[in-house]
Amino acid sequence: MPGPTQAITDRYPGLNHLMMEFNQMKAFLREPLVVTDGDRVRLRDHTGRWIIDAISGVAAVQLGHKNRPIIDAMKAQLERVALTLPLHAVNEPELELAELLVAITPPEFTTIKFTSGGSEANEAAFKLVRQYHHQTGNPGKYKIISRYGSYHGATMGALAASGGAARKRKFEPFPTGFVHIHPPDCYHCPFKLRYPACGVVCAEILEQVILGEAPETVAAFIAEPVILSADAYVVPPPEYFQIIRRICDRYQVVLIYDEIITGFGRLGELFGADVYGVYPDILTVGKGLSGGYAPLAAVIMRDAFAKAFWGEPAEGVHFNAGHTYAGNPVACAAGLAAVRQIVAGEVLANVRRQSERLRARLCDMAARYAVIGRVDGHGLLQGVEFVTDRATHAGFPVSQSFCRAVGREALKRGLIARTGDHVYVLTPPLVATDADIDAMADILDASIAETLETFPS
Repeated sequence: MPGPTQAITDRYPGLNHLMMEFNQMKAFLREPLVVTDGDRVRLRDHTGRWIIDAISGVAAVQLGHKNRPIIDAMKAQLERVALTLPLHAVNEPELELAELLVAITPPEFTTIKFTSGGSEANEAAFKLVRQYHHQTGNPGKYKIISRYGSYHGATMGALAASGGAARKRKFEPFPTGFVHIHPPDCYHCPFKLRYPACGVVCAEILEQVILGEAPETVAAFIAEPVILSADAYVVPPPEYFQIIRRICDRYQVVLIYDEIITGFGRLGELFGADVYGVYPDILTVGKGLSGGYAPLAAVIMRDAFAKAFWGEPAEGVHFNAGHTYAGNPVACAAGLAAVRQIVAGEVLANVRRQSERLRARLCDMAARYAVIGRVDGHGLLQGVEFVTDRATHAGFPVSQSFCRAVGREALKRGLIARTGDHVYVLTPPLVATDADIDAMADILDASIAETLETFPS
């Protein structure tokens, strides 16, 4: 009889020809996962088994699978027109979504540039920033400062701004003009300090880096409200962005928030900017913008910034970039249906309620399992970090990752979440119920206990 790999490739011959994201296909084929169906917070695989989707399709399926209003909106738009002329015309869903996004952001945000995904949105933001400085008398400002541990996308410019060596090193050298500072990671402080006595040096250091690079060369600083990457997840101190905002203003540095993951309710507010009460010059958003139902992202700009691109054709000050699927009408129809649900419904209240429930369950596990070094997160972005020593915060060797062992055990038991070398992060759909959260926590709890029994000492 054929083995499991032969059986699955016989059923799905395409597996022999596919290259997945961040996966070694040779290993994947040993234990393949083919999704065939979905319903709210669960996915069904090729064996007929239902799995709890505690990763929301990479933090994108905010409103769950089989969301009828989004599906119906996309179907209705497909009956009208699927793709318009981005070089020559706009379409009605694009205009309605732009109007809605301006209405739900602070009044100084007036202008929207649509793209297909988060990487494109961040690339567009970098281009916009450089062109902005060219057109406002500072053509030497071109450098983008970002943070180690961050992830801003897979395209070359976005990856250059990202801070994870594991995802970057095989593609070097990158374009010039990208500079990094350490993130606000209080659990693994690179400065060996303790909050709050540290004076939030992780934010204050931005000024020293700007001065070291020469302020007349620094164009922008980009940051996620919460860093969530393959390497780590980091929630900053509450005053972090206040300090960052002051420094950026002092040196005419454009502040960009990458809210591809944190936007549209993930943190219990519409945006991470609302959580901290500090707003950037540019917001990049995606993922939850369409509820994960279509490739859609956007750059949202302050009016003072956008005015630099307003003029007569002969002046040539328009944003000199674009994409075939920018403002796609079917994607924008999905976006309208998704954002309206988040704004008008009980979604945000549910996120706050369920995040407290999830956090309490994770803290209970931390009290019982010494292998959990910390519990951290905000809203429905919550996770645990596994350590060998709570006092020193030392992690397991990457070659012997306890976290990945827990992730494999959890998947066997019917739970999939974001699993790194050291951190296990749950980003479930924002519509998860009490029962859903308890089911996730129960499986994780049992998986930790099982892994402790079987993991090599």
